[in-house]
Amino acid sequence: MFRALLLVLLLLPSMAFAGDAARGKVVASVRCLPCHHIDTLSRSIGPGLLGVYGRAPSISGVSFDVWDAAALDAWIASPRSVKPNTRMALPPIADRDRADIIAYFKSQTDAVGPVKGAVDK
Repeated sequence: MFRALLLVLLLLPSMAFAGDAARGKVVASVRCLPCHHIDTLSRSIGPGLLGVYGRAPSISGVSFDVWDAAALDAWIASPRSVKPNTRMALPPIADRDRADIIAYFKSQTDAVGPVKGAVDK
């Protein structure tokens, strides 16, 4: 019994933030839309984010090969920890909100496939 409870407690954090794409679209609309278009490639202050999940970063100084869940999580959590001289600055985003935003970006990529001509700069 104790082992089963311990296993559930250890898995709970990863199960708690699996990512809700529908909620992620709402969160991204509030947190990302002030500087980015979230459903097109059009540039606003920052690049359009359509198809960002799975795309190779074109930002120099970013050590990721692709914008996957881990890379996006690190970037959204603290862009300046990933690239110290980036102009992107944002207030902290909760773990659940980051997971939901990433789930939304992944669902966009799953729906439209790789986006050609996407630029992250």
